[in-house]
Amino acid sequence: MRLALSVLMSLSVMGGTSFADPMNGQEAGAELFDTSSIGLQLAGGLSDKERATIKTLIPLIEQQTGTKAKFYGALAYAPDEGLVSAALQGAFNFHTVDAADQAALQACTNAKQATSGACKLAARILPPGYQKRAISLSHDATQMFFDRYVSATGTKFFAASRGSGAWGMAPSQSGALRACERDAKGAKDCAIIVKD
Repeated sequence: MRLALSVLMSLSVMGGTSFADPMNGQEAGAELFDTSSIGLQLAGGLSDKERATIKTLIPLIEQQTGTKAKFYGALAYAPDEGLVSAALQGAFNFHTVDAADQAALQACTNAKQATSGACKLAARILPPGYQKRAISLSHDATQMFFDRYVSATGTKFFAASRGSGAWGMAPSQSGALRACERDAKGAKDCAIIVKD
């Protein structure tokens, strides 16, 4: 996977994708991003040195974890502790920008030492050219959608969790929901987002 450092100077507030009405596979496929690369969006309040540190951290995180950084992801930190602290936490492979942001901020808050300052976003991992669309899926779910869902024949359903990167697909609605809930370790926020 190629890391496209299309760095933006500010993090804007981006609304999450709604899971309101399921769409068909052709409609969903037209909305989903390519998984061959990622983009990095940096917070505007970072110094030049902090921006350089974040750009270096992504490949380091990939090396240490043995996995690629995947959209939708976020890095959060405690500004009063700096970037190089236990409070720097990441969340990767979520279905929406908002879910990744919330997970990273919560992980940072949980990891903070005894400081009074709040955690803030340092960066987001997004598909290059990201803009809000009618549907979004995590990197892995997007890849599986194109690799398996599209080619599956007959009736099929794809479910996703609003708050995580969990997903599931099956030839029945209940089967897709069960697969998603297993992946989400029992979370009850899975919904059918694609059906054919």
